[in-house]
Amino acid sequence: MYKRGRSKKLASLAEVMPGVLRHLNLGQVIEGQKVVEKWQEVAGREISQHTRALEFDKGVLLVSVDNTGWMNQLAFLKPKLLDKYAKLVRRGLVRDVRFVLARGRGSFQG
Repeated sequence: MYKRGRSKKLASLAEVMPGVLRHLNLGQVIEGQKVVEKWQEVAGREISQHTRALEFDKGVLLVSVDNTGWMNQLAFLKPKLLDKYAKLVRRGLVRDVRFVLARGRGSFQG
């Protein structure tokens, strides 16, 4: 039964989905996954061979690096990487990139 005052027309999925995503905070999860997935494109081939994006939370992307030499180099490249993210995803979404040393040795490719 329908309550009085309510429309009998069903809403389309396109109309309902944004509200559902907001309610479940899935919009942020989807944006975060997009940031992680875009790492290789942002970093480029050479850097991607030595790094892996792990997670994105509250504006911070955590990236695993295979050696300390690359960690030092990436610290200098951070502003450039953030600028690339600003162009690929919503500006201001990625506020920082933090680098951690990977437990294993060697490159991530191969």
